[in-house]
Amino acid sequence: MENKKNNSSKNPSDVIDRVDEIKSKESLIRTSENIEKRGNSLGLAFRLSTELVSGIVVGGVMGWSIDKWLGTQPWFLLIFFILGIAAGIINVIKTAKNMNNES
Repeated sequence: MENKKNNSSKNPSDVIDRVDEIKSKESLIRTSENIEKRGNSLGLAFRLSTELVSGIVVGGVMGWSIDKWLGTQPWFLLIFFILGIAAGIINVIKTAKNMNNES
């Protein structure tokens, strides 16, 4: 009889320990999911900013090269810089739409 009392007195603490263990594992899973979501969001932000900047840089370099070749500075630089901005914005919009459709 005394043995049964010892076993029954251990059971509530075992259950509490088990519940605490499960809660800690659950919080680790939630934390890792949040980190993954933040990482994905950061990656998408870098991707969109790269799309915009690359369009501007390519347009600027093309305009500068044509101006240097033809000696018509700064006209082609300005034209292609503006076209690069427009292309960058269009690429960002397309990429954002594709990402929105995927999710």
